[in-house]
This record gives sequence, structure tokens and C-alpha cells, in this order.
Amino acid sequence: MEKKGIEEKRAIDTNVIYCGDCKDILKKLPEESIDLIYLDPPFFSQKHYGAIWDIGKKDNPIKTQFSDKEWNKLKKVIKPDILKMYEHIEERWKGGKGKGIHVYIAYMRERLEQCWRVLKSTGSIYLHCDWHAGHYLKQMMDDVFDYENFRNEIVWHYKKWSTGWKQFQRNHDTIFFYSKTNSKKRTFNISYMKRAQSTLKRFGEAKIISSFDIKSGERLPAKISEENSKGVLMDDVWEIGRVPPIKQRNPTEKPEALIDRIINASSNKGDIILDPFCAGGTTLISAQKNQRRFIGIDISRTACYLAKKELKGNVKVYGSETINEIQKINPHEVANLIIVERWNGIINPKKSGDMGIDGWVEFRTIPVQVKRWEHKVGRPEIDKFKTAIERDHKTKGIIIAKDFSKDCYAEVARIKNENKIDINLVKFEDIFESHNRSQYHYHGRPIINHPAFMIL
Repeated sequence: MEKKGIEEKRAIDTNVIYCGDCKDILKKLPEESIDLIYLDPPFFSQKHYGAIWDIGKKDNPIKTQFSDKEWNKLKKVIKPDILKMYEHIEERWKGGKGKGIHVYIAYMRERLEQCWRVLKSTGSIYLHCDWHAGHYLKQMMDDVFDYENFRNEIVWHYKKWSTGWKQFQRNHDTIFFYSKTNSKKRTFNISYMKRAQSTLKRFGEAKIISSFDIKSGERLPAKISEENSKGVLMDDVWEIGRVPPIKQRNPTEKPEALIDRIINASSNKGDIILDPFCAGGTTLISAQKNQRRFIGIDISRTACYLAKKELKGNVKVYGSETINEIQKINPHEVANLIIVERWNGIINPKKSGDMGIDGWVEFRTIPVQVKRWEHKVGRPEIDKFKTAIERDHKTKGIIIAKDFSKDCYAEVARIKNENKIDINLVKFEDIFESHNRSQYHYHGRPIINHPAFMIL
């Protein structure tokens, strides 16, 4: 009975994608419930990325952006004791002081501590990084996962167009491979690669070559057995081509062949694969293809829906849709969340010259405008939206904002009386907080009233 209770406690929903900060979502997963973790977090590259996520019509891609340039802004959300652990890095980092390297490492540590907690004792984690902060991440990983559990520093080598000037081409990424424990029961499936040309020429391809004593490790003269060879044991330098830019779903996408190799090496069919920074979903796609279960997490709603689109079957997307979470989301994604996901409407494909209309609901009969989170709407904006409704030849509209001035409600009443146009003023809290307390839920997510019933 006790054993059964433990198994029930560890039950976990899989083949799902969670939208939100992985630190918060990982805390809700049971301890030792994940078999394999692969994560490809934002590199400390000081770059501003513009990502094209192909959602909906191909001629109207949705553009979202994220930046890892100003890590210092995250100081207030990281535990002070963890932040203090890495302040010395900033002080010693010649030429890089003030750019927030210690904040980046502290940010990653908080999330990797949660990865350690949810990983099974037989499980492994692969952290993907590059030269910008890789050595600092390695030191931190030694602390979180234990130096003795470090297995490999995998070099992913690829070719790209020449960009170096008076230096060698930077044509590789690094993947740090750790196990949760040093147990002999940890999952690892041996894989093989082709023999070198010199070996093929001397011994051929078919038979096993033995050149050392298995028990003592002593070097012996090479001899050929009668058994067929599977190849040479896979080493830690992987030659795998990058995803061509014209085929990328996002600018940091990794090739499926790379993820396939990791998943097949460190998990078995039916195991649970976790990607805390899943982006466009390559890890989830590989897991599904290789008959594993999966959990994806990403802070971008657009990325979550792109991943869902690429996956087969009924993949659910769950969101941390409290007011605090909404404040962190890109304004366009908030509009998409409310208009498309919550209200089954459509987004305006125009990103400029949209006349103040972000989308429509009720079969394109009701225009919707979603203001930025911090914006408080005043009377002039009501008048502008009324003009946009008239230009769109509609008689109803919805404005969603944090708050509205007192004059707004009087102006809405005047417009309804004089112009016969109904404008409904909806606060973010009316959508996300009031209904979150509703007793009606579907897969853990509250059912939100349709806007057609919200307009009086």
C-alpha cells in the first residue's frame, strides 16, 4: 500500500506544454519524476534576437523579440544569497564588469536547482551553451549536480559561413552532460559511430577489433574476432549540421539529429523528457518521434503555440495566467492569449496601420483593442477607438486595459446613446483574476465568459 501511494504521488501529466517561467513551473512538478532533461537556455551573448514564429498564415508570420542583454534588471527577482555567491565573477571579469554575468549565472542556478530536484536518481541532464558563459556554467553545475557526476563535455561541431577576423572560426557549441547520481543503474544506452578511414582500410568494416584487455585495460596487439562490429563507441565530438536559416522556426533552433542522439543515449521508450526552455519544440518533437513522453516549458506563449502546432495529437498548452504573469508577457502575446485562445477570435494580421484594432471576436463582428499592461485608458482613447469601429463598419467593440478613467464610462454611455455603438470596457483582472476563482475548470484552466455575453 505504501509503495502504491508513492507511485500515485509521483504521477505526472505528460505530453503538455507549460507557458511561464520554468523556475515557477518546475517547483510544481514532483520530486524525481523526470528521466532526462535537455535545456538550451538563452546564451549570455548580449544580443537582441528577432524571432519569426510561423503561426497561422505563412504570408503573415508573427514576429516576437526577446533580449538577454540587460540581465541586471533581473536582480530583484533572484534570491539575494544565490546572487551573492557569484558577485566575485563580475569583479574579476575584466572588460565585462557591469554586464550582469553574475546575475545570469545566479538566474540559471535557481532553475538548475529545480532541475536537480525533479530529476530521477537514474536520470541525466544535458545543458547546451557556448563560449560566452560556458565555463562559468560548468563551475556552477559542478556545485549543483556534484563534480563526481560530470560525465562529458560534448562538442557539437558544425559548419557555417565565415565570420571570423584575425581569429579561428567559432564553429562549435558545448553541451555539459551530468547524471543525477553515479549509480550503476543510471540510464545510458551505448551508441556507435563509423570507423575511421584508416581502420576501414586495414581491418575492414564487418568484424570486431580487440586491442586491450577488458579486465586490466592493458594494451594488446590488435586481433579480429568472428563477431560483426556495430562500429566504434561514440565519442564526445559530434559532427552534425546546423538547421539551415531558411528552414528555421526560430533563430536558435537546434537540429533534430542532435536531440535524437541525446534522447536515445540517456532515456528509454516511455520515459519522460523535460525541456525547460523548449522554444519551437525540437526536443518535444524528437521525444514524440522516439516514443517518449514529454513536458515543455517556455516563457513565450508564441513559442508554446508554435511547438503545439508542430506536434502530433492532442498536446495541451497550460499557462500561468495570473495578473503577475500577464505583466511579464509580450503585449502582442497577451492580445493573442485573450482574443484567440480565450475568446476564439482572430488576430489582426497588420502590425502597423491597424487603426487600433488588435483583432476580432464573434465571427469578425466585434473589434478588440488590448492596451499595454501599465496603460490606463482615458476619454480621448475611447473616442479614437469609436472612430476605428466606424471605419471597420461595426457597431460593437471591446477595449481591454489595466484600468479606465472615470470619464471613460460617461463617454461610452454617450457614444452608445448618440452613435448607437456599444463599447465594452474590460479590465485584465476581470479576465484573469475573477474567473480564476470560478468553480468551472477545464484541465485546470478556468472557462472564461465569451465577450458576446459580456457586452450589455
